Amino acid sequence: MTLRALLRTCTVVVLCLVLAIPVSSRDIGPSKGEVAGLIVAAVVAVVGVGVLIYYGTRKHPGIGGCVTSDGNGLSVRNGSDKKIYVLSGDLAGVTPGRQVALKGKKLKDSSGRLTFQVQKLTKGDGECRR
Repeated sequence: MTLRALLRTCTVVVLCLVLAIPVSSRDIGPSKGEVAGLIVAAVVAVVGVGVLIYYGTRKHPGIGGCVTSDGNGLSVRNGSDKKIYVLSGDLAGVTPGRQVALKGKKLKDSSGRLTFQVQKLTKGDGECRR
């Protein structure tokens, strides 16, 4: 569900709650139950928008560096933390000797080696610098 759809749904729910309040000449103001219902609806709407913003803006981890080939397959020495990650996943376009930026998940395999499950090649910067 997109942020726009969630806002639309929350607006409809709040309008339905407001319009469902009975109007009479002897009752002035909403009852305690109606006030509680509106407060609960507002809290749910704010939490829903917060969750959508969080999931919409969070970024998957990325690494970048020079791709090398060894006995374990392809690996990358990450430029930011200087750790070596064995690559797995979608390796289309990832070739040894190339400088790349990748998006995906940092993991450890059963032997404790750092692995990076590639989801997307974001940038191929050309040949590695020596």
